[in-house]
Amino acid sequence: MRTIRKYAAAAGAVLLSGTLLAGCGSAGEPQTPEEFRAAMIARSVVSTGNTARLDKVFTKAENGEDITIAYVGGSITEGYAAGPRSPQCYASLSAAAFQRDYCQGGTVICQNNGLSGTPSVLGNLRVSSEVLPAQPDIIFLEFAVNDGMEGEYKVAYESLVRTCLEAENEPAVILLFTYMENGHTCQEQQQEIGAHYDLGMISVRDAILPEMEAGRMAWSDYGDDDVHPSVKGHALVAEFIAEYFAQAKEKKPDKLYEIPQEQVYPALYRNGSLCDASNTLYHDGAWNPGTSNSYFRAGFVYQKDEDNAPMSMTVTGKSLFLVYKKAGDPSWGMAGVYVNGALAGIVNGYGVNAWGGPAVDLIETYDAPQEMKVEIRMLDDHTDKSFEIYAIGVSD
Repeated sequence: MRTIRKYAAAAGAVLLSGTLLAGCGSAGEPQTPEEFRAAMIARSVVSTGNTARLDKVFTKAENGEDITIAYVGGSITEGYAAGPRSPQCYASLSAAAFQRDYCQGGTVICQNNGLSGTPSVLGNLRVSSEVLPAQPDIIFLEFAVNDGMEGEYKVAYESLVRTCLEAENEPAVILLFTYMENGHTCQEQQQEIGAHYDLGMISVRDAILPEMEAGRMAWSDYGDDDVHPSVKGHALVAEFIAEYFAQAKEKKPDKLYEIPQEQVYPALYRNGSLCDASNTLYHDGAWNPGTSNSYFRAGFVYQKDEDNAPMSMTVTGKSLFLVYKKAGDPSWGMAGVYVNGALAGIVNGYGVNAWGGPAVDLIETYDAPQEMKVEIRMLDDHTDKSFEIYAIGVSD
């Protein structure tokens, strides 16, 4: 068992290859605050990628059709600091800017699927049921600060990317790489995947780090804390996205996009889903349906000092995950996960730096999908402690 943790007007004056700005000093370098800012915004675009799918969205917008833009990520996408899904978060701002700049009569629907504290593995388990049914025209993926460097994150991220690309309505997929004050970002590993699939990519680090190193900008000009952008930072990210759209619109259109047959990683988590009390038959044992989490309402809460009878359900898949609450309080205990009668993993509801958000553990994976009878019960010496199961995740 392994744990899965945790504008744009200046665009035409900027040549990305040399970051040259018209009207700058004789050496062609930025000279004024306005020019430095324009260069920073232009630098945020790592790649426009193949724009064939996006060109179709621009055409829909010009024809007066409605456009849906989905944003999938963690707390930054959800809108932390600006307010969950508020008009001041980067998702709302960038959707509004697309409406203003490209739509001729239609409406842009902002579908914010951000969820605090979640990595791409949980995004991949959520996307098929929560994101793709609305057939979004554009999907942004933001998991660079919530993912880690281990192999499971790389596989999960490519799984998410490919799942979105393979959606029947062929959405344009754009990768947004966020950045922490301490330097953590999974941009490199995610950018490798984005390059393989020839996707549009935007980087907060590539934009702001040179400005901070030159002393023209402080982290506080972007961040509310060491992770999350402030209201001002959300507005800046929205400008990066507006710059991406401007550059992609200016680019000579790509005539065709084909998903590469080859994968970066050989085994991906396909057809991910979450199983809970709302959609799967179960025996609750010493567990009661419902949790303290407003998102995962149909999970299960262990009743302390009961008979420790397991919660059980039967699911089918190749890989099995457990989504559960992880708290920074030692009164939260450890549970065993049994698959077809054998102990497959132990999960710990207590973490020193945990804040009570969702954690995801990969419990088991097989060579092919199979039926799994899953039983979860507290360890014998943890029956006096608390535990919440948010969902059981499966993928092919």
